[in-house]
Amino acid sequence: MLLLEMSVAASLFILVVIGFRTLLLHKVPKMTFILLWGVALWRLLVPVSVHSQFSIYTIVNDLGRMFTVQESIPLAQSSPLSNGGTVNIPPLTDSMITPTVPLEPIASTSPFVLAWLIGFTLCALSFIIPHFRGRTNYKMSLPIENDFIQKWQKSNPLWRKVQIRRSDQILTPLTYGILRPVILLPKPIDYTDEEQLGLILTHEYIHIKRFDTLKKALLAAGLCVHWFNPVVWLMYFLANRDIELSCDEAVIRTYGEGMKPAYARALVHLEERKSGLSPIVSHFSKNSIEERIISIMKTKKISKLAMLLAVAIVSGTVAVFATSALDKTEAAPSPEEPVAQIAPALYQGEASAALMPIDLNFHKSDVPQLIGQLIASKYKAVYMDNEMILRVTNDNSIMVSKDHGAAWEKYDTDNVDAKDFADWLLRNDPIPGYSMKEMQSRLANGAEVKHIRFGNGKEMYVVIDKNGVQIELVQSEKIASILIDGQRMMITSESLPMRISEQMLKSFFDLLASSSILTSTEAEQNYSSKIQYFKEHDEIFTLTN
Repeated sequence: MLLLEMSVAASLFILVVIGFRTLLLHKVPKMTFILLWGVALWRLLVPVSVHSQFSIYTIVNDLGRMFTVQESIPLAQSSPLSNGGTVNIPPLTDSMITPTVPLEPIASTSPFVLAWLIGFTLCALSFIIPHFRGRTNYKMSLPIENDFIQKWQKSNPLWRKVQIRRSDQILTPLTYGILRPVILLPKPIDYTDEEQLGLILTHEYIHIKRFDTLKKALLAAGLCVHWFNPVVWLMYFLANRDIELSCDEAVIRTYGEGMKPAYARALVHLEERKSGLSPIVSHFSKNSIEERIISIMKTKKISKLAMLLAVAIVSGTVAVFATSALDKTEAAPSPEEPVAQIAPALYQGEASAALMPIDLNFHKSDVPQLIGQLIASKYKAVYMDNEMILRVTNDNSIMVSKDHGAAWEKYDTDNVDAKDFADWLLRNDPIPGYSMKEMQSRLANGAEVKHIRFGNGKEMYVVIDKNGVQIELVQSEKIASILIDGQRMMITSESLPMRISEQMLKSFFDLLASSSILTSTEAEQNYSSKIQYFKEHDEIFTLTN
């Protein structure tokens, strides 16, 4: 996912969380919002999408399909021939859009990337410099010799060693450090007030146990990466505030509701006095005192209804707003539901007709189960004709067999400049069996192009990038062949009308079964489905043995 896409997707989720926070802050456990802010951080920092049928984006897409008139491309009942046997092309979608030659690679850094880098650097420095300055001041702190603190620390052990020190460089208590946490207490506080000391230490220990310093550092990282997004700034301040509110709630749960007045008085007594040392440490009174006191006084025993509401909010919000749209064009149908076959488009290249046989194309949406299982296997593409079988493996090796799969040989390939190949496509294959617009985009964005020569004028170009493999065939004679890659299944005929060999089609599906791309049953079903389709359109397709 692109950074801007991640930022926009996370913004919607953040706004929903803010809405729930406004309505339910004092009605559900504060940890509810900590969990939701954690999911928001995941959306901001991790470029991985989880697809769900419950996603708001899936719902929007479904509604769009309902209210959008889909243009269907009817398959002609008879094959209109002209110009010595050229198939008249029905109007296609984006594959008929006049393609553009990809631009030259940009030599210098994009101004948008440069602006982001400057913003990121300034934002990161605004966190890092005060933090390291603070750490320098922290080193000047001294151990505390106080009987109550020592007894309290022994009665509240943690698996991480915690130091409690005193500093005259700070005005409010704080905690820093993740693996070796240190609690710093200001010098001016009353060390004889054991009740107040106990509340402060409990608060800071809860921060340590929950790794709140790490949470704040991750929030700062998310803000630096998405510094240009005002919604992320709002999330940063609210999430930090919720960390404190949740910690306050835990203190009240520890001491009981009878301690609420004393704890509120402790906050008022300490008052919010920012030390100015670092924004990524856990301060006792870092955030809004007014909101914290109101929250403390409204803290009650968690009811079952509140817990159920919290679970519903977290699970529902994540499922609907933190997931991406389900790609229904690639979803495999259940075995009970036959794959609906959409009428494929026929084409013949105009600029170099001698190199372009008559092709029948089934696209990704036509055979989603078949292509999905190919992608899930150890192969990226499979090709077959009367002379050879070719497979592209997951490591992009080209394996060829000329004895019907008994033995395989790895073929060496030549690398081709992507721009030269894009120019070649425009001249030689102006009406391809795939989206020319998408192909040109892949080539412009650095797709690798490999070239193989098999002799007798037969060649193959293999386009490889993160979206998978796509194959372009060049044949000096119009030979019959079958191909499947990550985008389409293509059947090439020798002449018009299209002559489909039942034997070659059967051998191809047997090959898919032997390559563990399909089970034997699935291969038989796919083969039967194709044969039935050809028989139903016998005016255009001629089945041979």
